[in-house]
Amino acid sequence: MIESMVTATARNIADLIANREPTHEATWNAVCLADFGDSGVAFVALPQIPPRNVNWSSQGYWVHLAKVGFEKYFLRKIRSGSSEPGYERFVMKKLGIERLKPMAGKRAS
Repeated sequence: MIESMVTATARNIADLIANREPTHEATWNAVCLADFGDSGVAFVALPQIPPRNVNWSSQGYWVHLAKVGFEKYFLRKIRSGSSEPGYERFVMKKLGIERLKPMAGKRAS
């Protein structure tokens, strides 16, 4: 969700600097891995604020392992300067998770 809001904000600021009307809006989708030591909870809420189209959650040791793996992946990705690699965008799109809302009749990027 935070990435969605920051992406919309950054693109809208770029629009304002270029003397264009801001056209980007965050989706408020939430994907979370909450680690509780050697266990955890994972959830997906699309969008985060009701009414939701998707609600899913699961718990167990696998969430702890997923969180450790994600932290290593995330730090490597950020250190390399890649905030959203193409393969990540592809996988999220296949799961139906978008950062920005499609803007009907407006410029989208």
